[in-house]
Parts: sequence; structure tokens; C-alpha cells
Amino acid sequence: MNLLGSALPALVVLLLPGLCFAAELTDRDLAAGRVPKVGDTVTLSDFRQCFPRLAVSSSSTKGKWWLRPYTANGERGQMLCVEERDLERPESCLAPALTYPLALSGTYDLWVGTYRPDYGGGVDVKLTRDKVYATIDPWQAHLGQWPPPAETVERLVEVFWKTADLTGQSLQLRQPHGTYQSLWWGLCNAHVAYVKLVRRDPREVARQEAARRALPRKTVILDRDGMSHVWMWGTEDVDCILQQVEQLQYGNVEALNWCQGTTFATNFPHPMSTGFRGYMELSGRLGDARYDRVDRSFRERQVDVLQLLVDRCHEMGVKVYVSERTSEGGHSDQSRAHPEWFLKAGPARGWSANYALPEVRGFIRDMMLYTAENYDIDGITMDFSRCRYNFEAGEEKTEYMTALLRDLRAGLDRIGKQRGRPLALNASFVCGTWYEGRTPEQQGFDPEGWVREGLVDCLMPEGQNATQYIAVCRGTKTRCCPRYSNYMDFAGNMLMPDLHDPTAEEDKADKTPYFQLSPLQIAAGALEWYDAGADGIFLFNLPDAWTGLRNLPYPSLLRQEIAAGQAYGLREGPRVEWAER
Repeated sequence: MNLLGSALPALVVLLLPGLCFAAELTDRDLAAGRVPKVGDTVTLSDFRQCFPRLAVSSSSTKGKWWLRPYTANGERGQMLCVEERDLERPESCLAPALTYPLALSGTYDLWVGTYRPDYGGGVDVKLTRDKVYATIDPWQAHLGQWPPPAETVERLVEVFWKTADLTGQSLQLRQPHGTYQSLWWGLCNAHVAYVKLVRRDPREVARQEAARRALPRKTVILDRDGMSHVWMWGTEDVDCILQQVEQLQYGNVEALNWCQGTTFATNFPHPMSTGFRGYMELSGRLGDARYDRVDRSFRERQVDVLQLLVDRCHEMGVKVYVSERTSEGGHSDQSRAHPEWFLKAGPARGWSANYALPEVRGFIRDMMLYTAENYDIDGITMDFSRCRYNFEAGEEKTEYMTALLRDLRAGLDRIGKQRGRPLALNASFVCGTWYEGRTPEQQGFDPEGWVREGLVDCLMPEGQNATQYIAVCRGTKTRCCPRYSNYMDFAGNMLMPDLHDPTAEEDKADKTPYFQLSPLQIAAGALEWYDAGADGIFLFNLPDAWTGLRNLPYPSLLRQEIAAGQAYGLREGPRVEWAER
């Protein structure tokens, strides 16, 4: 199965310029002593070599991998799969991680052939010297209806993982994120059809990397909300935290925007917070219980989530901004202790804090500046864009949030002076989306005034009027990185009907829909903002495993992708016919 060869014209431009293939080898050739030369491809698909061997079965069995016979494009193979599912005991369907011995030396591009089922799927991969697994996601595609059209599912997908020196390394495989997922209750299916290696000349790799670094680039900031990943995939292993940032190590992301929790509660140790408590009382979903369990385990073991992320991101050359969501204040000890701080009327009654109160602004100021002073972060993002209700109706005076930003600016400048480097203050807000029609001023915000006063380093507007704020920032010290959120298009329109958090019953019945833009559609939207003068893009709520957006900082490469109709490192393959269902 040579999907890579058939995609060569587009991929040469986007990924591997100058590369030509010499020979196509298999496991059998390697066993016979063949040594790959530069340009050769090696397709590994004999998963009987994996160990522990008792973890691989010829039939679908709980707790084991299944070597499942299939046919694709007239060629037969055996796909390594997990298909078992148990709604009551999902952990019973988890299989041990496998090791595929490589016995290779030299530098290779690594491609993974996986499978897109009706939902779920993919596989985690890791080399011996890697710190954390990377997830290979088969769903890097446009989803404009649910269920997905029949022609888009039950097919092979080839995904570029990375370029690496394989000397002395083996390949490790596991189910996605090493666990079952909460959305689509307990699903833990996994698929890998083959791994394709392309031998590279390391000097040519170094030249290509240098040429890439020399390209004009834009800023990419990626948000992780601190809860959703744990809700979905959480385990009590710190791997579940670090895996959220593993795809940031390829020079494609400038900064991680890490949501610290809710308005008054952090997901890391903080003297002003006792954590996010009592989520289970909302609905009793699988992910609710999971988040509470994992969060409690980390706290009891004194695992400092933020310190882990700061250390790993800085090791990869990625900045860390800690984000405060101003209007998600419920379900914490602080919110129970101060009911007088919360809105008394309107859609956010009892949930969002009232920022007209100096006590609320003072608490938030002190909480955020403590974090900046005690962690080696690179700045703070004030996220005004979630529930958006920060004042009682008729009290949305812009002076309140401006006063808070002035206090934060002064505090960050003081801390930055002590540290010997500036700390950023960013602001994210809504300006015309399907869920919010009010202007920022009507919400109680003054972005133009913040820019004039030099309070913020980056504006992150979300919605149809984002380009207005690109113009506001032009010629000032404030950058503008408009925010793109999954489930929406670039004009702020909703992609799916009836968007809501699923109930437990919907999860168990697999009735939760999923809509999204493709990497190429995101590339096109980003280019429009870049061409309008944006300094970059702020990505919100995107899956953590998307490899197809690694060209996002580079306008010239995005134009090549769009002209070729081929996203970076992705190739659609043929439909799969199973020998047995």
C-alpha cells in the first residue's frame, strides 16, 4: 500500500522537497539483511513481531489487540486493532502497549497508516527516547454533517508523524491516549495498518529545516483549557497532561495558552484556590466523574500541573500564557464562600462574578499576579469570551475591566523587571458570533482604549468583526491574533445545529455529533486574516493531535497547500473491506 508514493507531487512541495524514491522495502527485506539507502521506503506491517506477544490475538478479545484481516485497493493485509467496548467497565477493553522492534539506524521520515472508522480510532506512537506518546488522529478532515457521509469513513488515512534518527530505537504503540474516552462513552478503538519509513540524508533534513526557519512567519497561539482533555482522556498518569503539548515541539506554535481552571479555582497548587469541586453534580456523565477523580489524585499526590507544562514547553521553546476565564465562577469553594460576588439576575445568575465589585477585581488581580510571580510563565491572558456576562444588566461600564487590566499591567511590569524580561498581558473577547451579538463595549470592554493606553500586548478578537481590531492594532505595540474556535467558521457562525454539552444518555447512545473545518479550510481562513494584516492566529478548542496544521505560521506554505489541494502530512487512502465484521 503506497499512499506516499501516489501523493508525491503535492508532498514534495509541502514536506520533502528534492526527495526521490529508490526502492520499496518491507519487514521481509529487513529480515533478509537489506539495509535501506537514502530515498528508500520501508513499510512495516508484520505486527506479529510486536511484544508482549500474548497481547496480540487473531480474534477480537477484551484486553488484547486484534490482527484483523482486511483488503484495501485490492491488496490484503492485517490491521492491528482494538474494537471491543464495554459501557459498564470500559477499562476492561484496554490492551497493553506494544513494542515493534526496528533494528534500524539513520534518519527517517515516519508516516503512520491508520483507519477512520464511523467514530473514534487512531493510535498513539512513541519512539524509545521520546518522553511522551503522540496521537495519530484520522479525523483531520472536514465534518459538515453527522453522521459523516459514508464515502468519508471506513478508509485508510496516512499521517506524517515526524523525522527522527531511529538508531537504537524501537516503536511503541498504544490505544489513543492510553485509555478510553468519555465522549461516546467508553470508546477505546484503535487502528494501525502499517508504519512507513522514508530514509533521509540528515544534511538535507538540516538544510530544509533551516530554509523553513528563514521563511516569513506569523504567530500561532494554541489554547488548552485545562479541563476538556482530562474530561475526555484523563488518567492519573502525568502523561495525560504532557501529551496535550507534544505536538507543539515542531516549531509551529509560539505559545501555549493554558486555562487555569474556573474564575476562582485553579488546576494547579495556589494558596487562593482549593480547586474545581463538585462537577459531578451537573449531570453524572463519565467525563464528570473522571475529571473529579484525576484532579483529586493530582492534588493528593502534589502533582503541579502548571509546573510540568512550563518545564516541558520551555524545553521545546514554547511560551506559556496562563489564562483566566472571567465568567466561569461556579463549582469552587470560593464561589460557595462568597455568593454575594455573583450576578443576581440574567442568564449567568449565580454562575458569573460581578466585576463591578472591587472585591472581585481585587481577588482576580491578586490570584493572577501570584501565579506570574511564582511560576516562570511568559504572561497572562484575560479571557472575556466564554459566558461573557460580567456585570448586571445596565452596569456594563468599561471602566471596571480597564481598571483591572491597569492593575495587572502594573503588576506584570514589576515582576518582569525583577525577572529581567517582559511578561505579556493579552485579552480575548467576542465581537460578533452566533452566541453573542453584543459589541465588546456593550459587554463592558474597551479594546480600542486598551490599545491606545498600551495596556495589552495582544488582542484576540473572535467573530465577524475581528478584522476591525486588526486595523485598531496596526502601527501600535499591540499585536492582533484573531481567535478561531472549533465548532465555528471564521465569521463566527456555528457549524452544527443544537450545539450543547451532551447528556449521559446521549453519550451512551453515541448520539453526540461532531462538526469541524478541515486543515485546508483553517489554512484558508488564517490566510485571510494574515492578508488583512493580522500578526497571527489564536486557536481555541482544536484537537490536541492535529499534525496537519504544522505549516500554519507560514503564509507561503499555506498558499502552496491550498494551490495543491493537499494539507501538510495527510493523505486519504482507499476504503477498507474487512474479512470479518
